[in-house]
Amino acid sequence: MSRRGARVLVTVFPAASHLYPVVPTAWALRAAGHEVRLAVPPSFRPVAVRTGLPVVQVGRDADTGAAWRGFAPPADPDEAAADRAARTVAMFGSVAEAAAEDLTALARRWADVVVFDPRAYAGPLAAALAGRPAVRFLYGVDHTYAQRSREEPLLEPLWRRWGPDTVDPAGSLTLDPCPDALQTDTPPGSRAVRYVPFNGASRVPVPLHAPADVPRVCVTWGTSSGASAGHLEPLLRVLAALAPLHCETVVLVAGDQRGLLGDVPPGVQVLESVPLHAVLPACDLVVHQGGAGTTMTAAACGTPQLVVPAKGDQLVHAGRVVAAGVGRRIPASELSVPAVRTAVTEMLQDGGLRSAAADVARENRGRPSPAAAAEVLAGLIA
Repeated sequence: MSRRGARVLVTVFPAASHLYPVVPTAWALRAAGHEVRLAVPPSFRPVAVRTGLPVVQVGRDADTGAAWRGFAPPADPDEAAADRAARTVAMFGSVAEAAAEDLTALARRWADVVVFDPRAYAGPLAAALAGRPAVRFLYGVDHTYAQRSREEPLLEPLWRRWGPDTVDPAGSLTLDPCPDALQTDTPPGSRAVRYVPFNGASRVPVPLHAPADVPRVCVTWGTSSGASAGHLEPLLRVLAALAPLHCETVVLVAGDQRGLLGDVPPGVQVLESVPLHAVLPACDLVVHQGGAGTTMTAAACGTPQLVVPAKGDQLVHAGRVVAAGVGRRIPASELSVPAVRTAVTEMLQDGGLRSAAADVARENRGRPSPAAAAEVLAGLIA
């Protein structure tokens, strides 16, 4: 590594859940004297800027909904899985196509190493074209590696259009912030890193630090589910289930989605745009949709989870939560007031869930820090 320090180019699929997990390590790199640039498409720039890291705009915005128009899953499970995989790769591939030219030029001109999330396929492509190490930074359970046999052949046309002899979507190295109990298979040689929740800067609700006289349940549907669906009906059903229970209910919602909640039952506390990690340590249970950020933050905080997955990686996260013994799941198709009420009542009395969740949080705290991950990244540069 030269005396000027490493130059680390970070690119992610333009969603907060893909960006936020890498931010603590990016800041650790900055604190160690290295340079970092976040490369993002135009519409994602405001989110990236709020991390406080230097941001470079690359490419153009892609139409990520195009791949899903007219989606009607075939009745045959194998055909449905194949169709979903093709559409998934087409969606993420469209973002890669939109960024590849600018990102490759920036990698050639400036970067020593390219860091990317598992769905930011322009990252390993640009690294291959520029001859730079490519480091894959997971944002949770490594379900993309588990699906590699189905998805990697679908990526070949993307690689061929840009011309490198070979592109490994797993990169040169994988950095893994997911606790072992929740993780599936990862590439050989993957390096563990502690998951440090990051949600941006906002006000922390001091009163929640006080112990509750009754069990406290947090309900959140993440930041993207309500925005994409245009409603928060599943969350409202959960609130209806909790209303008669002897517990305190706290709802976390993005400020721009508060209107989707409408009126809530008496006694429910609504917190707008408050960091989840500032609330969960004071809660006995969290009910959520299975997003990566919520699942990982709950794991890091040692909070048992009731997951209501509807699609995609939500299903994977819910399965891993159950397998780790830190929670339960209710498929979105089976969500009902009685089902939630029964599950919450039983979970609040289950000491085994609390113990397992505490063990997972303890394991996460014992993983190498973002500062150690920054040293690993810097060590890749000759």
